[in-house]
Amino acid sequence: MIAEVKNRHPTVGQRSLHNVLRAAAVAASILVAVGLTSCATYSTQSEWRIQSDVVPVGSLRLAQVMSVGRRSDVVESPDLYKILKASGIDDSDIVDGNIVVARIYCCGGLTEKSSSEVHEARGIYVPRNLHVNVGDIVEMRVGRPPQDGDHGLLNTVTRVVMKRGQDDGSCWWDPRDDRLWLRVLYCSWMPEQGWTKQGGIHPAWYKPPA
Repeated sequence: MIAEVKNRHPTVGQRSLHNVLRAAAVAASILVAVGLTSCATYSTQSEWRIQSDVVPVGSLRLAQVMSVGRRSDVVESPDLYKILKASGIDDSDIVDGNIVVARIYCCGGLTEKSSSEVHEARGIYVPRNLHVNVGDIVEMRVGRPPQDGDHGLLNTVTRVVMKRGQDDGSCWWDPRDDRLWLRVLYCSWMPEQGWTKQGGIHPAWYKPPA
């Protein structure tokens, strides 16, 4: 069964996009302060995490939407707006619902702000032909930060795998143990479709780029 976004943190689905990402940024700054990550990692890019992930660039992975942004959220966040424009997104294509924040881990932690569920949340661009809501399970193609003078690639939703409230039992947070804080989304069809499991401190199920 897919855990509802509201189960652990009742208000997370009601927050603005900015507030969810700000919580992630606070968690990142705490890790910098105690030396668990580098200052280079804590930046505008890591705050929004819309051009980063822990699996290979171009891979497909799943995430569960925590917050859906409005155009005003983007316009009022100059750094994010700049990233989108530099990536080739026209101003007319920046509309309500085309930036979301999604979790790749479930669920909870010692505190909400320090949890992997929040700290590792990803920003994702949603093309205008797709419509997503809080609680939906989406597939995204993993982007990357700028390199060699280019503008990088955005994490981008490719499809909605499961709408909230339409759980058919084919996908779940794995392992199936509600006591764990670092569970990842898994679907029964993944192995036969070429998805692979990544272990270590950043576990994930993903489909490598072709």
